[in-house]
Amino acid sequence: MNKFLLFNKKGIVILEKILLMKIKLNLFIVLLSFGVFSLTAQEETEMHPYKKLTKKFIGAIKRNEPNKNSSFFDSTFYGKIIEASVDRELENFKKTYGPIATIEKTEVDTQGCKMATCTAIKTLKGKTLWRILFDQAQRIERFSIDTFVDKQAWFYKHETPLPKYTRKDVLLEPNPFIKLPGYLYLPITNVKKQAAIVLVHGSGPSDRHESIGPNKVFMDIAMGLVEKGFAVLCYDKRTYVYTANNPFPLDSMDYYQETIEDAVAAINYLKKQPELDSTKINLAGHSLGALCSSTIAKKVRVNKVVMLAAPARRLVELLPEQISYIAKIDGKVSEAEQTQITQLNWFKDKVMNDKYSLKSKEVLPGTKPKYWLTDKNFKAIETAKSLATPMLLLQGSRDYNVTLTDYNLWLEGMKDKSNFKGKLFDGLDHFYFMGNGLATPDAATRPNHVSANVIAEMASFLK
Repeated sequence: MNKFLLFNKKGIVILEKILLMKIKLNLFIVLLSFGVFSLTAQEETEMHPYKKLTKKFIGAIKRNEPNKNSSFFDSTFYGKIIEASVDRELENFKKTYGPIATIEKTEVDTQGCKMATCTAIKTLKGKTLWRILFDQAQRIERFSIDTFVDKQAWFYKHETPLPKYTRKDVLLEPNPFIKLPGYLYLPITNVKKQAAIVLVHGSGPSDRHESIGPNKVFMDIAMGLVEKGFAVLCYDKRTYVYTANNPFPLDSMDYYQETIEDAVAAINYLKKQPELDSTKINLAGHSLGALCSSTIAKKVRVNKVVMLAAPARRLVELLPEQISYIAKIDGKVSEAEQTQITQLNWFKDKVMNDKYSLKSKEVLPGTKPKYWLTDKNFKAIETAKSLATPMLLLQGSRDYNVTLTDYNLWLEGMKDKSNFKGKLFDGLDHFYFMGNGLATPDAATRPNHVSANVIAEMASFLK
């Protein structure tokens, strides 16, 4: 894919999520495929359009006619990468499971401005779940194959009964060229002016609910906070809405365009809503969103800030650590994996060198030097020190994306600030899912929910 990077199956979920996030590759580009039944005229009329698309795609694979699926991928650089990833995964699938025997039921899920499907595929060697995310043009944008588990939720199901709320469609316009759809969840209460919170995504293209496989991180948090009486704004991230068609050139992409400008627009939107208390608009950022939270709060006044898994170090420093962790999960590091780690460390050294500039040629696929210069010079803790805004940092002990090293750097950097508080949760990973042992990329795609203790801590702080 690029002279710096070699991908293997074990590292592809995290590596593609992190490395291609800025360039419009999907948060978790894992790999997938689908097929088709012969449809009667009545079935054609009654079947959900995305089920039909899914069956058409899988059918060509089942009949060994993959060349008929080229229309499912666009001709852009991004589309070619997706198509190559799908082809690679399909080859691995055939080697492991053999040919498709039966295409079973398909379920459909709305994920922000896009649609996802999940299909049970049966072979002589067992069952799998094939997941596809379709973009606005009905092309395949994300593809993954999961282990089939009987009676498991294929898509998101809330853990407890949903609270009473109303949902308002939102369209954020941070500038005349960008339009970001979202939802404003409003609790049904007797309070005339409600407190509200904006949820800001982590790295990679992400829908308004920060969907990961069958999980929706921001939906869990939103429903938990609505139940406590808070209005919650969730919106599709810019790199999700404009994955392959960003109206701005890559030369201009950095943390400000990817995250900060849109979060500021969301906060300003909430301040203008008559049902909300403009003095009680809060901010919660996850991962990259947490890293940017202090800068967002510097640009627009907020009541309080919650940081979920906030990096204290640069992304370019975290990348080799993350890939090294994944490589060691099975107890051994292959030659290909060691090459990945070595190449990422080489890239880190290039970026950190004083000679690295806007004219430098060393970049990761689909990015430009401006992105890495912004990352290199971003001073989240220094900016946070300048704020009087109450700030809460929440960290999971099993998080390998943003580790205890970062958490401790925040605690040390903010130790003299009375407006700052940190709390560590045992057993939680990067998405605040409970688990045991080493956290893994695969575990994040198994049905789970954000810890109720984390949501309770957020609600208590925001009161």
